[in-house]
Amino acid sequence: MAAADAEKEATARFLREHFRRHYASTKLVLPDRYARREFGFMFFQAGIVQRHLGFSKEDDLREFLVARTPAHAYYSSAYYETPGAPTMEEKGWLGADLIFDLDADHLPGAKAMTYAEMLEAVKAGIIKLWDRFLVPYFGFDESKMRLVFSGGRGYHIHVFDERVWALGTHERREIVDFLTAKGLDPTWVFRESPYDKKEFQGRVRVKKRVIAPSVDAPGWAGILARGVNEVTRRLESLGRDAAVEFVQNVGHVDATRAASLYDNLFAVRATKPRTIRGVDRVREGQIEALHDKDRDALIQVVLALEQIPLTDRDDIPVQDVRILDAMRGRGETDEPVTSDIKRLIRLPTSLHGRTGLAVLALTRDELDAFRPLRDAIPTSWSDERTRVRAVGKITLEMHDETFNVAPGVNEVPQFLAIFLAARGLATVSPEA
Repeated sequence: MAAADAEKEATARFLREHFRRHYASTKLVLPDRYARREFGFMFFQAGIVQRHLGFSKEDDLREFLVARTPAHAYYSSAYYETPGAPTMEEKGWLGADLIFDLDADHLPGAKAMTYAEMLEAVKAGIIKLWDRFLVPYFGFDESKMRLVFSGGRGYHIHVFDERVWALGTHERREIVDFLTAKGLDPTWVFRESPYDKKEFQGRVRVKKRVIAPSVDAPGWAGILARGVNEVTRRLESLGRDAAVEFVQNVGHVDATRAASLYDNLFAVRATKPRTIRGVDRVREGQIEALHDKDRDALIQVVLALEQIPLTDRDDIPVQDVRILDAMRGRGETDEPVTSDIKRLIRLPTSLHGRTGLAVLALTRDELDAFRPLRDAIPTSWSDERTRVRAVGKITLEMHDETFNVAPGVNEVPQFLAIFLAARGLATVSPEA
């Protein structure tokens, strides 16, 4: 066997041994009604997957994890009459939790971030989803939701409120559409209101004006009202030329109309008793103070900002992508996961096979200070020195300590060796 193959096999044994030790010594956190769930597993051997399993006792699941030692452990969002049946048709679907999944795949500019930066950015996204949507708009009680760090590149929110169990794929997709402003019609938010009526020669002429919603309005009315303020602040900070370019690029507004919008917003209209500009009136909720075409251009920019795709854009500098993302009010989730009524999701207290970090259930209060590379390291991992062969140069902060790992053989703490080995950044020599 070649040396590379020997190190690869030694690395797999090393990971399996420590994963087994974790499962033998860790108290499992089981999902609600776990006996009605399907369980599935992926193993360290490439291509080996086992699912369609049910466990009626916690001890049976623990024995399986210790004996088989999977790299990844999952359970179904769905409840079944017979979860261990070999086909989906035989299981007897009873309902499903609602799952929200956010990871680096949905994160603008993720490719330019370090692993730690990426985790922090995804955490901000899941906090927005929880704080701005699931609690205030959907009214889910926090006792009926569970936040989970995936152990890898993101977070999940499990909603196990019985009101969502019967929702089908279509209804769940509607929830995603609401979160992401898909199909949002601005005329539902910026409404026309009649303010004058005249009759002449038997004809009635009604004058209308567009009424902007309050920033305190519920749902997308309030989100877009706050978005108007965000956009105008951004335009004011950029200066005329850059602001005109911003309006063109984001709202697909032609140069003449973009320039007109800027001038209508920021030209001084009066100086007594106070200086007044169009933007000051807009921020007071009087969007009708703008000329009609400028008002429509501003609404177009605000709406487009919520709906344009930002993930891994090559035509926009990463810093600009992050600025645009911070201005948006929308939430993010993986649509296929949220709309799926039979999804397998990672089991809390299991380990992620590509990091060695724990899949952890968290409260909302715990999430703010949570740092995965410190807090998701299993307590069973030690700081015992372990020899690894690093593929390349690695600089990483883990367990509140900064490590600089050089290419080649290094001695590192056991917890770091497991993380590097699981991520494919290092191998463990056969004698280690």
